[in-house]
Amino acid sequence: MNISSRCEYACRAVVELARHENSDSPVTAVHIAERRGIPEKYLVHILLQLKRAGIVKSVRGAQGGYLLAKSPDEITLLDLVQAIDGPILDPLPVEDEAGADLKMSWQEIARGIEGCLQTVTVRDILNRATKTAMYYI
Repeated sequence: MNISSRCEYACRAVVELARHENSDSPVTAVHIAERRGIPEKYLVHILLQLKRAGIVKSVRGAQGGYLLAKSPDEITLLDLVQAIDGPILDPLPVEDEAGADLKMSWQEIARGIEGCLQTVTVRDILNRATKTAMYYI
C-alpha cells in the first residue's frame, strides 16, 4: 500500500492546524503551504476534501483561514487517509473469478491496515514529534 502525496500533504496540513489548536485565529492556506512545503493551489483542494469530511472548518473573510473541526485526540490517520484516498484496498486489487481465492486475505489485510491507522491520532503525532525534538543533557 502506498500513501499518495495528496494524503501526505493532508496529514501535514492537519498537523500544522493541530499545532495552532489553542489559538482562536484561523490559519491561512498560505501559512500552511509555506510551513509544510505544500503547493498552495494543491493545498486548497485538499482542505476542501478535509472540510467535506468534517476534519477541518473554514472561516471566511480577511481574517479567515482554517481550524480543526475536532480535537486532535479525535482525528486518526484512518480518518485522514479515508477522507483523501477513500477506503483501504477498496476496490480490491483484483476482483475477478481468477482471484477469488485471494479476496478474503485482501479483506483481512485491509482490516489490519485500518486497525493500525485507527490507533494513531493527530495528538499522538504531535507528542511523538515533541519527544524527538527534545534535547537532553
